Amino acid sequence: MSRSAASLGLLAFLLVAAVLPAQAAAVSTSDVARFSSQPEHVGTAAFARNNSTVHHENPDDVQSEEDLSELERWLSGRLSSQLGSSTMKIEQGQYEKAHSVLGDDYDDLLSKYVEVSGQTDGTSDDKTAKTLKNAQRSQQQYVSRVQRYRQLYDRYQRAKQNGNDQKARTLARKLERLQKDIDRSSSNLTTNYNRLSNRTNVSTEDEMRRIRNVTQNVSSQQATVREAEFTQTNLTATIRTPNVSFLDPLRVTGRLTDENGTAIGNQSIQLRLAGNRSQRVRTSENGSFSLVGRPAVVSRGNRSFRVEYHPANESTYLGSNATVQANVSPVAAMIDISNHTQQVRYNDTVSVSGRVHAGQVGATDVPVAVFVGKTRVGTTRTGLDGSFSFAETLNASIPAGQNALRVVLPFRHRALNALNVTAPAVVESSPTTLTLSGTAGKARNVNLSGRLNTTNGTPVANQQVSILVNGTQVVSTRTDQNGTYRASLVLSPSLVSADGNATFVAQFDGRGKNVESARTATEISVTDSDDGPLDSTTRGWLVGLGVASLITLGGFFLWRSDIGGGDIGGGDIDDGESDRMATNAGTVSPSDATTADFSVSAREFLDRARSAREAGEFETAVEMGYAATRNQFDAVVPTAASTHWEFYNACREADLADETLTTIADVTEQYEQAAFTTNRVSRETATAVIDAASTLVEECRSPVRPDSSVVGGRIRPRALGPGATIVIRFHSGYLVGKELSASSTSVLAASMTAVAVSRLTRFVVKAACSYCSVTSAMVVSVSSARSASRQAL
Repeated sequence: MSRSAASLGLLAFLLVAAVLPAQAAAVSTSDVARFSSQPEHVGTAAFARNNSTVHHENPDDVQSEEDLSELERWLSGRLSSQLGSSTMKIEQGQYEKAHSVLGDDYDDLLSKYVEVSGQTDGTSDDKTAKTLKNAQRSQQQYVSRVQRYRQLYDRYQRAKQNGNDQKARTLARKLERLQKDIDRSSSNLTTNYNRLSNRTNVSTEDEMRRIRNVTQNVSSQQATVREAEFTQTNLTATIRTPNVSFLDPLRVTGRLTDENGTAIGNQSIQLRLAGNRSQRVRTSENGSFSLVGRPAVVSRGNRSFRVEYHPANESTYLGSNATVQANVSPVAAMIDISNHTQQVRYNDTVSVSGRVHAGQVGATDVPVAVFVGKTRVGTTRTGLDGSFSFAETLNASIPAGQNALRVVLPFRHRALNALNVTAPAVVESSPTTLTLSGTAGKARNVNLSGRLNTTNGTPVANQQVSILVNGTQVVSTRTDQNGTYRASLVLSPSLVSADGNATFVAQFDGRGKNVESARTATEISVTDSDDGPLDSTTRGWLVGLGVASLITLGGFFLWRSDIGGGDIGGGDIDDGESDRMATNAGTVSPSDATTADFSVSAREFLDRARSAREAGEFETAVEMGYAATRNQFDAVVPTAASTHWEFYNACREADLADETLTTIADVTEQYEQAAFTTNRVSRETATAVIDAASTLVEECRSPVRPDSSVVGGRIRPRALGPGATIVIRFHSGYLVGKELSASSTSVLAASMTAVAVSRLTRFVVKAACSYCSVTSAMVVSVSSARSASRQAL
C-alpha cells in the first residue's frame, strides 16, 4: 500500500472519530424546546416544521443544483412510468393492480420529489409535483368509476337474463349516470396528462390513448344499454321577458315530450337558480309546465338558467334539459332588526332576529352574516317570508368596549343589494385565572400543563400562552376547548441555575380581547443526570478539536507522502491549472460539497419568500421570510441559538436597536404562528413578514469578520492575501454556528483537505453520520493554496 493510500486511510479514520461523537451528542442532548402536541417533521424540504431553522438533512439528499435537477427528472420519469403502468392495467381490466400501482410506492416517490423540489429555486417543479398528485387522484377516481361500471354492468346483464326488467332498468339508470361521471373523469385525467407532458417533456400519448380507448368502450357499451332500456325525451323552455329582477321574477313555460313528440305528463321539472336554489313543478297531462323563479343571490347581468327533467330510477324515459337566457337587474333590499343582544361578555350568546325584504316581498333562503365590531361571529339564512334568527356564543377575540352589532348580506353585485344595518352592543371584559404545574424528567426534560379560565370557571379556548424560564421565553402553546395547555421541552443548561432550580412563568396576553391578561409562576427542580461523564459543551469542543486535528494531521501525512515520492493525483499540473485551483481553493465545488441552507443568502431567502407568496404558499413565504431574518443576523448572533425565541433573545443580548428588535420580534411571532399552529396564513400576513424581513436585510447589514472573506454565505478567495487565517464554520450538526480558526501554518493541510480529498471526506461523513451533515467554509491563502495544490495533486 502506498504512503498516499495509508495517509488517506488515516484521514478517513480521524474523520470518523471526529464526526461520530458529534452524532452522539446531537442525539443525546437537544437544546430545542418542543411541543408535545407538535410532531417533529423529519426530512421535509426547504424548511423543516420544527422549532429551529437548523436542518439536519440526509447528506445523500444534499446535492448541487445540477444534481437535484437530474434527480427531479429521474423521479418524475419514475412517477410517469407508474401512471402509464396503471393505464395498462385499466385497459386489461386489472383494476386492483391499477390501484396498487398508484398506492404507497407512488406516494413515497412523490414525497421524495416534493422534498427535492423544495431544495431548488423557482416554483416550476412545485407545480409539477402538484400536477403529479392531481394525475394520481384523477386516475384513482377514473379506475374506481370504470371498475364500478363494469361491476354494475355484470349485475345488469344477470337481471336481464333472469327476466327482472325493473331491476335491470334501475341498474341501467345508475349505469347512465356513472358513464357521464367516467366521461368527466376522463376529461380531467387527459388535462392532467397534457400538463404533465408540458412540464416534464415526458410523452404521455400512450397513456391518453389507453384512457380514450377505455372511455370509448364504456360509452359504446352504455349506448347499447340506453337503446334497450330507455326512451329519449325532449324538453323545450321559453321565458316571458328577457329582463328580470327580484321584484319582476323569471317566468318560464315549456313542454316535455318523448322522441316521437308524444306528451309526457305528471313529471317533475326543475328550474335551477344560483347555488342550491331551485324551483320545481310537475307537467300537466299535455306535458306543459310553468315555473316562476325569483333571483335573489344570482349575479347581475346576462345569465343562463337551466331547466331540467330528471326521471325516477324505474322510469322508461331518459332525462333532458334546456337553457334560457335573461338579464338580471339589481333591486335594493331592506334588513330590519327586531330583537338583539345589547350587553354581552365572553361565552355569552349573541342573538339577533329580523327580516330581509324588498318592498313587501320577503327574500327567501338568503344568507345573512352577523358582525360584532369588525369580527364576523356567524351566518344564518332567511326563512320563507324573509325572516331570520341568529344565536352564537361570543369568542375571546372581540375587543371589550362599545361595539356595533351589524347585520349584512354577505355578497356583492347580485340581484339583491342591501345596506348594512347596525344596533348598539356593549362587550364587557372578563377577568381570567391561569394555572401552571410541571414535572421534571431526566436530562433537563420538563413537562408543563395548566388551564386558562375566566374567574367564574369558564374555559378560555384557542388562546396563546407563552412559557418563560428564568425570564427567557422558550416556547408558546395554545389552549384547547377545555382551556388546557401543555408543553414539553428540554432546557438548555444555561437556563438552569447552579442549585438545579428553574423558575417557569406562564403568561396570557389579553390585550385587544374581551378576556383579561393573566400570569403565573412556579419553580421546578431540574435534573441533569443523563448527561454522562461529559456535558454537551465539553463534547462539542472535543468534536471541534477532533476536526482541527483531522485537518492538520491529514494534511501533514499527505505532505509527507508527497515528499517521499508518493502522489495522489498522478503527476504535476501546469501553472494555469494551478492558478485555477488556487482561485477555487477557498470553496468546494457544488458537485463535491454538501450544501446546506446556510449557503443561501438572506436575499435569496427573500426571493424564495416572494415566489412562494405569488404561488399562494403563504406559510412557506412566512418561513422563508423568517429564514432571511435569521440568516441576516447570523454574524451578529454567533452562538448556536436553537429555538426561534432563543435566537430572538440572543439578538436582544447583542444590543441591537430597539426598532430592529421590534421588527425581529414581529417576524418571529408570525413565523411561530405559521409553523406551529393550524391557523391559516393570509396573503396579507405573508406580505407583512416579507416587508419586515426586507427592511432588516436592506437596512441592517451583517458585519463581516476581518479574518474571513465569507460574505453572504459565499467565499471570495480573490479578496485574500498571503498568510490569511483559515476559518471553519459549521453549518449543520451539533456544532452549528461554531467557528474554528487555524493559524497560517495549517493552511497547507486545510488546502489539501479541501482540494485533494474533498470527495473522500464527503464520503466518510456520509458513512459515519447519515443524518448529521458537517460542512465547512475554508478560507485559505491564495499563494499557499497554489503550492498545496501542486503537492496534493
